[in-house]
Amino acid sequence: MNLFRFLALLSVIVMSVSGLAPRRQVLITYPSDTPQSDLNDYKSAITAAGGEILHEFNLIKGFIVKASTEAIDTIHTLSQKYAPTIEDDQTMTTQEQGH
Repeated sequence: MNLFRFLALLSVIVMSVSGLAPRRQVLITYPSDTPQSDLNDYKSAITAAGGEILHEFNLIKGFIVKASTEAIDTIHTLSQKYAPTIEDDQTMTTQEQGH
């Protein structure tokens, strides 16, 4: 882990410990050429900040996490070369819901 990633990770930890920030559940996905070692660093940053990995995908490079907004925002900083897509985790259906 380079110095920049270490400092970003440290800032996430400090923000998370300094207050009980509200937590969000999000889906984070990465381009298919993202190295596994980078994914491991990103997951470590989330868990070090008090977040939890709820599910990891096998067919796509990504995972569902529950973490503070600050920890999630820092993932953008850590992932400079392999920009993640971060979206709220929500239920999707193919059928119209009855009202």
